Amino acid sequence: MVDITSYSLIGITCLCFGLIVSFQVAHISYCRKLAVLVRRSISTKTIAPVLAEYEAMKNKK
Repeated sequence: MVDITSYSLIGITCLCFGLIVSFQVAHISYCRKLAVLVRRSISTKTIAPVLAEYEAMKNKK
């Protein structure tokens, strides 16, 4: 039979792995979004796409 200490350690380990994975997924998502904005900014040679995205995000909240 497994005692409560082992269950606690397994739970804490799963929580830590979950936090690490979720942080990595969010980081990759934001990096891709930033890369798209940078490409659009370079192709238009202005910062207008960045400002438009900023305004869109501000209006969402």
